[in-house]
Amino acid sequence: MKAVVLEDKGALAYKEVPTPEPEAGHVRLKVKATSICGSDIKRYVDGHRMYPLILGHETAGIIDRVGAGVDESYVGKHAAIIPLVPCFECEECKLGYYSACHSYSFIGSRQSGGFAEFVDLPQTNILIVPDSLSFEHAALIEPSTVARHMLALGDFKSGQTAVVLGAGSIGLMLVQWLRILGAKQIIVTDILEDNLQIASKLGAHVTLNPSKVDAEKELKKLVGDGADLTLEATGVPQVLQQTIAITRPRGKVVLAGNQPLDKSLPLTFIENMMRKEISLNGCFMSYSAPFPGHEWTDTIAALSDGSLDMDTMISHRYSLSKAPEVFEKIGAHQLAHQKIMLNPEVA
Repeated sequence: MKAVVLEDKGALAYKEVPTPEPEAGHVRLKVKATSICGSDIKRYVDGHRMYPLILGHETAGIIDRVGAGVDESYVGKHAAIIPLVPCFECEECKLGYYSACHSYSFIGSRQSGGFAEFVDLPQTNILIVPDSLSFEHAALIEPSTVARHMLALGDFKSGQTAVVLGAGSIGLMLVQWLRILGAKQIIVTDILEDNLQIASKLGAHVTLNPSKVDAEKELKKLVGDGADLTLEATGVPQVLQQTIAITRPRGKVVLAGNQPLDKSLPLTFIENMMRKEISLNGCFMSYSAPFPGHEWTDTIAALSDGSLDMDTMISHRYSLSKAPEVFEKIGAHQLAHQKIMLNPEVA
């Protein structure tokens, strides 16, 4: 089969690789659509722990073969990948904290992923979806679940005010879930006007561009003592530092942006968090019990009733064979984008 393989830092190759056969308890998915995640880009630009590796975890397709012990009725079903592979046996897994599994694997990061014609995965990592759901929309279930998980961690309630810092793919999913769940006011910041325009289309009430206005000052005008919930989705230390100032006393902050490890924050960040008695929550992946969690079933329901708009999230479509060129352009900052869909069946 053909696949896109990360061979080294900054080195992607579209090449022939062995076609997987599903082992016992596994199924094989014939990939129909797969999307580029920011983490895929980070592994390409910054390097990764292992080579070679087939990237990709935002993936959907049709089950075409099953291994021993898996019911043949799975063949022909439409499905999306659930990328986290927990052990289900350690203390954290037994508590339902699957992303804290002592020995987890991850499809597209620690084992072969969806940038290929076929992918082999455990039966427990298949999310069966309605045949009526487009493969592109099914491929975007995973990033939607991250946003939904952030709101669960922030204990979001209808009628609250929320600030979304960053209008990339997770930020835009956050906007949609805030709209769906009944936010009183949704305020979004981003330095790219195109992103802000999409955020407005998807449900943001107010958008602010920090490169043009004093966003922190404007936010304080809009939310008074602060937002009920602040959601950080940029991975920029200066933005992270703003979260406490724009959150009301006893409000909540949820962090999901991957911060650079060589940076630091002043301890006034902690001091101000303590004085305002703010709850600060980290978000790592998108899972709850029973596996994979309500985040996944909530997303299917929202896709089925049309409340989640995935088409607006997609900015580009390419054949899988073009992936090395696409990543090269992204790495050189020559391709502004939202979600990029790759199709292994298009030449």
